[in-house]
Amino acid sequence: MDDLKIAKLSFIGALFTLVVISLGAWVRLTDAGLGCPDWPGCYGLLTTPDTADELAKAKENYPDTDIDVGKAWREMLHRYMAGILGLYVFFITFISVKYSKKNYTLPVLLSVLIVIQAIMGMLTVTMLVKPTIVTTHLFFGMLTATLLFINAINYSGISVSPKRIPFFALVLISATWLFLIAQILLGGWTSTNYASLACTDFPKCLDQWYPKEIVFDGAFDLIGLPDVNYEGGVLAYGAKVAIHYSHRITALILTVIYILAVYTVLKLKEHIILKKLMGVSTIFFILQIILGISNVVYSLPLNIAVWHTMNAAILMAFISSAFYYCLISFYKIK
Repeated sequence: MDDLKIAKLSFIGALFTLVVISLGAWVRLTDAGLGCPDWPGCYGLLTTPDTADELAKAKENYPDTDIDVGKAWREMLHRYMAGILGLYVFFITFISVKYSKKNYTLPVLLSVLIVIQAIMGMLTVTMLVKPTIVTTHLFFGMLTATLLFINAINYSGISVSPKRIPFFALVLISATWLFLIAQILLGGWTSTNYASLACTDFPKCLDQWYPKEIVFDGAFDLIGLPDVNYEGGVLAYGAKVAIHYSHRITALILTVIYILAVYTVLKLKEHIILKKLMGVSTIFFILQIILGISNVVYSLPLNIAVWHTMNAAILMAFISSAFYYCLISFYKIK
């Protein structure tokens, strides 16, 4: 097993992770996060309740719950696919440690992340889709795709230019990465708090540049309330407006920084890999803006909302890889 095969397997893993992320978004956006009220089973059964006997048993186990078989299937499909992904990542870690002479810190970290994701998946159910948990679960899913993508780059034998990257380029890429992470977390927070349509017009919000309805009090409470079912959202409307508006403002700041970063990188005479990463990321960045606006203008259609989530994961993978390249180049890590 040579390094190039590990690189290919890692890239396939990154693509498969995008599928799992999309399934998770589909589950969340169709309010199926509690389609199975227990974990790892479903209504006390190993699989979804389908037959009359299974439905009767499920109702006996959870008498106060309305059983929706469609939601249960969506939730269990996501779990099955996530389980397959976990085994796949463990396999990549195994072959990286056993057959490669490269540093295997990243593959091992990926396996640790998979274990954490399994725990977060359980907490998503047991803590009744609490926004803090669901947002973290989503972010770690995107981080899994990102690290698999970076692992693919590492094992593909791509070399970093011997010339150190200019400091101002490092600063701009770092700022882009930090604001992108903040924006992704805000996006997750917007979705999990059902604030995606708190503003129904664009570019204004409620026909105002700064809506008077906005209330920041309680909008970013990470602790939340105990034993509360968050499905459908529990925040007051003003708090939802604050979350949505913050997501827009951060997007605007990120766009300005990103444009400066791309312009700076493309002017570099060397660092071809970095230029390619940032160049390709531009396609996904523009697409993300279009998808975000479309979510508002067309009242959050399911296909666009899922695509918006998946595209954010792709963007995170490319920008994080560019950031990783800059760190290696500037600090001569390798």
